[in-house]
Amino acid sequence: MKSFGLENTVLSNTHSLFLLLKQHFPLILTQNWEMLPLSGLSGGSYLLQSQQMDNPIRLIARTEGKTQSALYVDRRKEASILRQLHNCPFVPKVIGHNSQWLLLDWCDGQHPDPTTFVSENFQSHLAKTIAQLHCSPLLGYRLQLRDEIAHYGGFIDVKRFSPRWKRLHHHFLFATMPKTLKLAPAHMDIHAKNIVSSKTGTLMLLDWEYAANTDIAFSLETYFQFNHLTDKQRQFFLTQYCDIAGAYRNKQQLNHHCKLWAPWVKYMTLMWYEVQWNESHLPHFLLSSQSLRQYFGLLA
Repeated sequence: MKSFGLENTVLSNTHSLFLLLKQHFPLILTQNWEMLPLSGLSGGSYLLQSQQMDNPIRLIARTEGKTQSALYVDRRKEASILRQLHNCPFVPKVIGHNSQWLLLDWCDGQHPDPTTFVSENFQSHLAKTIAQLHCSPLLGYRLQLRDEIAHYGGFIDVKRFSPRWKRLHHHFLFATMPKTLKLAPAHMDIHAKNIVSSKTGTLMLLDWEYAANTDIAFSLETYFQFNHLTDKQRQFFLTQYCDIAGAYRNKQQLNHHCKLWAPWVKYMTLMWYEVQWNESHLPHFLLSSQSLRQYFGLLA
């Protein structure tokens, strides 16, 4: 296997990947696979390309290392969720899975550019796609928000965990959460880099590592905040989601509950950035979280 710039985690478990590839593609020799790391904030994803056949095979290989575990990522859960959603046209196909690797079919298409992403046409299409997901049968996993908060708390830099922050953390561990309007399957990490438009016009949603059943209002507020949608853009999206796609009957109530979840989304996002910084010490994670630290009054 040809490899370029692979992480140490991958180098320690490639034998397991070879066995999985051999199981599903017995005619392709190991040395005829090329492996390239893919960009992504959570890491652990690679493009595999065969160099042996007239029509090269392209796959996504996803592994779980120290950083992914710290971020509460579980490839076994991800594989199970994708299999449960296999009838949805916007979900990548699972090729194979073992204890260390998840193999997915490559999704051909283009990521939307920033202008396209916020356009009404694209947001309308995306709202219908998310509505279809939220109306699908429940998954076998529910998002355990308090467990994730507690988990992230164990992976942030203790020197940054000030008394004020500890009080804030305690609040989110024990405060009453907003009421669940509707429990539904949710992707929980939708942004332009996790979407490709296929040749048939389908929007494919990528990177399902955070997917679980959760309240639709929490899911949508997460989407709104991650993508910095304006109030006008939120209202347009909710109109498409509720009035056009019919995913929830009361748009005003849904909008209200999205806002109730806003502090919870902000805190989970802050903790995610802090875990990423503590694992990598890359300064852009602290820079990205500065507005959140300001929101919670945590700036020194």
